[in-house]
Amino acid sequence: MTATPSVLIVGGGLNGLATALFLAHRGVPCLVAERRSDTCVQYRFRGLSPRSMEIFRSAGMEDAIRAHRTGDQRSGGLARVRTLADPDVAWQRIPWAETGDISPVEAETCDQDVLEPLLRKRAELLGADIRFGTDVTSVSQDARGVTARIRDTRTGRAETVTAAYLVAADGAHGTTRSGLGIGRHGPGVLQHWMNVVFDTDLSPLLQGRRCTSVHVTGIGGSLVPRDGTGRWLLALPYAPPRGEQDRDRDERFTPERLRALIREAAGDPHARADIVDARPWQVAAYVADRYRAGRAFLVGDTAHVMPPTGAFGGNTGLHDAYNLAWKLAAVLEGSAGEALLDSYDTERRPVAERTLRQALARLGTWFPDPEGALPPADPLVDDEAVIFGYRYEAGALVPEGEPDPEGAVFEDPRRPSGRPGTRAPHVPLHTADGPRSTLDLLGRGFVLLTGDGPRSADWHTTGLPTECRTAGGERWESAYGVGADGAVLVRPDGHIAWRAPGIPAQGATAALRRALTTVLSWTSAPSAV
Repeated sequence: MTATPSVLIVGGGLNGLATALFLAHRGVPCLVAERRSDTCVQYRFRGLSPRSMEIFRSAGMEDAIRAHRTGDQRSGGLARVRTLADPDVAWQRIPWAETGDISPVEAETCDQDVLEPLLRKRAELLGADIRFGTDVTSVSQDARGVTARIRDTRTGRAETVTAAYLVAADGAHGTTRSGLGIGRHGPGVLQHWMNVVFDTDLSPLLQGRRCTSVHVTGIGGSLVPRDGTGRWLLALPYAPPRGEQDRDRDERFTPERLRALIREAAGDPHARADIVDARPWQVAAYVADRYRAGRAFLVGDTAHVMPPTGAFGGNTGLHDAYNLAWKLAAVLEGSAGEALLDSYDTERRPVAERTLRQALARLGTWFPDPEGALPPADPLVDDEAVIFGYRYEAGALVPEGEPDPEGAVFEDPRRPSGRPGTRAPHVPLHTADGPRSTLDLLGRGFVLLTGDGPRSADWHTTGLPTECRTAGGERWESAYGVGADGAVLVRPDGHIAWRAPGIPAQGATAALRRALTTVLSWTSAPSAV
């Protein structure tokens, strides 16, 4: 028996399921093969940035995620205490700052073990074939496509899968990346942690205030409550025995010891602690040497591993998947040339390099490193710049000026440049249907945002495969760096591909055709219709 999806996704964790969702949302047949029997129980990832929520909004997932929120990033805070019973509480920064002036979408807290089933359900509803308990035993590729053998771990039944492309999303410890001959670089493993998920009767309130996370200095770990459920997570740093750093379990952490640690953190020797799951994990810092090998691509932790400080790792992986999905869809449907896929590595890898350095900078700032074991880090950049302000310097865009040599730049999203490679800025608009954002004008394909000047109608009659929407107004012109007769071409992932300050000398149609030819790697541009 042979399955023939357009894309085979190896790994059904957060980023594998997100890739399946974004592909299925664009009508691309895909198959997910995940070795685990079900979605995760642990929830190291929980904070969805406003940019990630913009992405999920575009895929029809915002309401479902908000309906299943597992915390409140606004009212909650980060606390530092000796134990939960200690009246001396030091409150720290709120994880997500107010970003209403940058985006129409707010951040959300949705723990990974809740989010993954939501992504799976939506992706399957859109047609994705998602198979848990399925091992990928071999992968090969040639100029025509990818061939893999998969095996049902319960029945032992084997099957062949032939696909046009493969996405490796099997995580930091998966074998697909190394099997493709792709190395990785970076500081490596920095710390070892034990994560314990447990049910309890502890209150998620400290001094009457809801806590998002509590650093418990008495045991040197952190407690993370889930609102309204009685479920908590204890994250505890530890030193594994020599030679056992990569084991899935540490026999020293018996259920009895874990319960004792939880009660010590609570400051209550009688606190209930029903262990749900416990497993070690590593705080590490890596980036793959390349994100593409022939017809295979890396996303998420397969492509980069980041410390959890800043919640950048999981969100960066979601942005990887969103970037790759529209490009695969465009090539598969024939609207773009194969060379478009090279831009995935060109764009996303430099962003991961710089984002990793920001995660390391926060790790060294929030958790001082007296022994100097952490590598030198970049100066801290505001969270909003990391979340919204990354700019592609080269790739599927028409660049302006000389690119930064490192290939990615963080801009202040409150002072957007409108340059190609940046996220299309949010600008409030007043329409006949009421207040809207420029982001609400974007769609599943390319959108040409235009001004409302006397010649702006020229952009709406090019006949080229873009959807034209009128934005206009001084605030829009300022944010996007164009005039009243100007236009801005926005890609399906919400990043600016090209802009024209006004009507070009060669005319609107010729200018737009040239831009699309560059961005989509057309060998010959379609004629106007």
